[in-house]
Formats: sequence, C-alpha cells, structure tokens
Amino acid sequence: MKIKGLHARLTLIFILAATLIFTVASLVILLEVHYHFKMFQMDAPNFRAIQPLTLHFERAVLGSILWTSVGVFLLVCFLSYIVAKKLSKPLVNMRKVAEEMAKGDLKTRVKTQGHDELQELGLSLNELASQLENQEIARQNMTSDIAHELRTPLATLKSHIEAIEDGIFEATPERLHSFGEEIERLISLVEDLEQLTTFEAPGFVLEKEQEDLGNVIQQSLNPIKESYVQKGVMLSSSNADIQLPLDKKRMMQVFINLLSNALKFTPAGGTVTVATKKLDSKAQIIITDTGIGISDEEAQKVFERFYRTEKSRNRRYGGSGIGLAIAKQLVEAHEGRIWIESVPEKGTAVYITLPLS
Repeated sequence: MKIKGLHARLTLIFILAATLIFTVASLVILLEVHYHFKMFQMDAPNFRAIQPLTLHFERAVLGSILWTSVGVFLLVCFLSYIVAKKLSKPLVNMRKVAEEMAKGDLKTRVKTQGHDELQELGLSLNELASQLENQEIARQNMTSDIAHELRTPLATLKSHIEAIEDGIFEATPERLHSFGEEIERLISLVEDLEQLTTFEAPGFVLEKEQEDLGNVIQQSLNPIKESYVQKGVMLSSSNADIQLPLDKKRMMQVFINLLSNALKFTPAGGTVTVATKKLDSKAQIIITDTGIGISDEEAQKVFERFYRTEKSRNRRYGGSGIGLAIAKQLVEAHEGRIWIESVPEKGTAVYITLPLS
C-alpha cells in the first residue's frame, strides 16, 4: 500500500460519491425549474408579451444552477482531498510502524490522539509491539540461558575426558559417576524444555476427570516421601473433602515439582506441609515449608523460565530453572492461579487455586 495510493483512492471515492449526488440533485432541480416554467407559460395570460423576459430568466436560473454545481464540485474535490489525507495519515503511519516491526524494530510506536476507532487501532498496534518486544527479550534471554545451561556440563565433560586422555586423571568409578550426573542434568534440561514446549502449544489439551483432590495429593506424596525421610525433613498433609475436574497426571506433576522444590530448600529438621480448603467456587492448595525463603522481588520472578535466585544458591541446589514455569503453565491450563509468598530465612508458601467446576 503506497501513501499516494491510499490517499488517492479515498479522494476518488469521496469525489465520485459527491459527484453522483450533485449530478442527480442538479438534474432534478433543472427538470423542476423547466417544468414550472412550462406550467407558467401555459397558465399565464398574455405570455407572449413577456416570453423573451421569461426565457431569459429561465436561462439565468439554469445557468446559475449549473455554475453553482461546478463550484460545489470543485469545493467537494478540495474537501475530499483534505478529508482523505486526514483519514489516510494515521493508517499510513500504522503501516509504516508495522513495516518497522517486521524489520525487527519493536520499539517503534504509533502516535495516537483522540478516542475514535482509528486511535483504538493505533493503541492496539502499540500494545502488540510491546508484547512482541517483551517476547523478543524473553526469547533472547531464554536462548542465552539455554546456551549457558548446556555449556557448563558439556565443558566439564570435555575437560575431564581430555584430562583422562592425557593421563592426568584416571577413569575411576567416581569420575565416571560424575560424568553420568552431568549427562543426567543435560537429559533433564532437554526433557523440561520439551514439556514446556508441549504445554505451550495451541493444540495442548488436558484430560480432565472428576477427581478427589485429597487422593491426588496423597498419590503425589508417595513417590517423594523416601527423599524427605533421607534428608530428615518432616512431610505432612491435611486435606479437605474436595471434588473437582482436573487432569490427574498433570496436577501430580505440579505437586511433585513443588514438593521437590520445598525439600531442596528446606534444611534437615524442617517441615513441609500440604493443606487444602474450599474458597467459594474454588479449591485452594497451600504448600508451606520452613526453608531458606526468598525476597518478595524474587517471588514475583520465580515462575519465569530459567530464573534463579542468587548464583550461590544455584550452585548449591542445582535445577534447570524450568520446573516452576511448567507448574505455572499447567495450573493456568486448569484455569487456576499459582503464586508464592515467602519470608527470607523463615520459609515459603506456594498457593494454588483451582475452579471447582
């Protein structure tokens, strides 16, 4: 779409519409004037005496109408040009912004004024640009994080293998075991990325059935109880009688992920509790631990992909940084909500709300 093209088309449309209207109106007026002069000629006595004057007057009236129509036509052309330019300007501006966005400049914005539909379209385009910019930043950060996550274990494996080849290290069972841990870390990262991609796909559908929430939570506790016993962390639950539709397999994945995180950040001798209750038309699940906790600012970011708290904790506790992003995606797929409230050095509470129907 060219600037002149849009402007010219709008101008031509206005001129054609106005010309059609004025042509029809002028023809009607001309016929009416001529008809009334004919009626006057038939009804007026002694018409022949004033016939020249009457004919002159008729020509003057018809001429005035024609010249007025020409003047109005020129005025319409001028006004059509001005109005078309005013209407096409914001549209052309939006086209330019869209072209800049397509070229990768996501900081460009449409200048908006007023409150009409065109301005609302401009605001929508600006909102789209903002979302695309945020998505691009997230994509770049994600690519960088993935590269970092892959680089670290691969570099470790490479350095150790080279050391063994050069005879610096021996291929002891302990070192081979560390190789296996690094490989498992890579496999876990790839699997988490695959799951997150699957859950975010437009075609992803939950297999919901009416379930007893307490039973689902209890089945989620069973595979992780032994880990709690080994670390010396107490795990308890108190569940209300709540029936609701959910995808049992996916929600168990959420609960196990959250319970694994709670265990990871809770020292020996601490406690982790799981409680459920009804809130009007919703069910609420609260997982509370007495672990190291995080700040309010960090609590707002932990559901972002690859977000980690301070690096020292990252080295100490490990993890891919995708687990909570997966949990959030699954909870929201159930039309629920998940958030964290935490106090540093005192503990963390994870809240989940799910609709009962």
